[in-house]
Amino acid sequence: MATKTIYVRKDPNSNKIILRDSDGNNPGNDDLTTLVDPNDTVEWRLDTNSDLEELIGVKKKKDTHDLLTAEPTVENGVWTATVVAVSPGKGKKEKYKIGYKTKDNKKHWDDPKLQMNI
Repeated sequence: MATKTIYVRKDPNSNKIILRDSDGNNPGNDDLTTLVDPNDTVEWRLDTNSDLEELIGVKKKKDTHDLLTAEPTVENGVWTATVVAVSPGKGKKEKYKIGYKTKDNKKHWDDPKLQMNI
């Protein structure tokens, strides 16, 4: 049972986001897949110098495996969810989307993935 943190910041050349995680994955773009184990906690937070106003949502997509026990919730600007206790199978993925507000108050959504490690 670990906490996996996904850090979100704005791409300086567009309104897309750049993601990295606490496992050291840093693709330099929004194409991040974070590996999770049963009972892990996943949290999404603004990265240092994110150039974003706030995270406005993290939502599970319907056409996916259910790796999260429920929709993520927010407290003090950090979105959090728990991974299910029993793995649906190694390699299974959860598609979700991150909503964020840029400094010009425009809202955008992007869609990375979680993948079951075991």
